[in-house]
Amino acid sequence: MFGWYRRPVAPDAPNAADGRRARRERNRVAVIDAMFALLEERHVPPTVEQVAARAEVSVSSVFRYFDSLDDLQEQTIARYFERFAPLFEVPAVEGDRAARIAALVDSRLRLYERIAPLAQVARVRAAEQPRFSRTLLETRRRMAGQVREHLAPDLAHLGRAEADDRVALVDCLTAFEAWDLLARTHGRSRRLIRRAWTYGIEAVLAGPGA
Repeated sequence: MFGWYRRPVAPDAPNAADGRRARRERNRVAVIDAMFALLEERHVPPTVEQVAARAEVSVSSVFRYFDSLDDLQEQTIARYFERFAPLFEVPAVEGDRAARIAALVDSRLRLYERIAPLAQVARVRAAEQPRFSRTLLETRRRMAGQVREHLAPDLAHLGRAEADDRVALVDCLTAFEAWDLLARTHGRSRRLIRRAWTYGIEAVLAGPGA
């Protein structure tokens, strides 16, 4: 009977909709941050109940914001790359080979000590998900490129093949997996890992018979 009638839209309706969207986004970020914090505390993997409790949302809300725990983990790891981007850089230094080696070693140690729990999760997920595997491969290639660029003065006198060999050796020596093996399996302290890496890189750069 009143098909022609349309209820007037309240002036604040768009604001209410915007408020709901903003609240949903805040809660999504809170869930990601909760997963992030739990992983840093080495709750690997956190349960959805732990995540929900830390984020102060319901378990059902977690699955309204994310398709699955896999989706949540994926977005958490993406956030970790954003948050720790500066730690992935190797600072340029003035000085000799020893100064360059020290800068490389110290930057890798700072990075791995900070990202260890999430890096471990990323590697587990890479074995199961092609997207994680591609991201990890890209990160590894970038870090190998950093070695080549940072140590360019020490490689300049070498042919391409020999320079490639030494870049690959230094990259393997200072990879996250090498750090994890030294720290967790061999129980080496930061000071001892730093000493071993410094010695190893010096030996690689010096070459045979040095």
